[in-house]
Amino acid sequence: MGLTLLPWGDSKLNLSFSFRYSVNPIGLALLLSAGVALAPGAARAQANDMFPSKAAAEQRAKQLKCSGAFAMGKEWMPCQNFDVYEKAVSKEK
Repeated sequence: MGLTLLPWGDSKLNLSFSFRYSVNPIGLALLLSAGVALAPGAARAQANDMFPSKAAAEQRAKQLKCSGAFAMGKEWMPCQNFDVYEKAVSKEK
């Protein structure tokens, strides 16, 4: 993709842009399947259970009666993995 700008005079300034996206296919699949598989209330819970630190996710795991935390992109979620998290959230009322 290129863009040519014409500043003052006849000289041209050519700017080139390159976009690269790096997508983790497993993370993307988890996010997409989570949106389809979870009930709306559980999907809201999932959005609220994304934490910037592992320690914060582990604290939430104690509330959910599970243990550990797992990385979801650059953020952390409570429990050992997504399946355990899903079950813990479904039991929470």
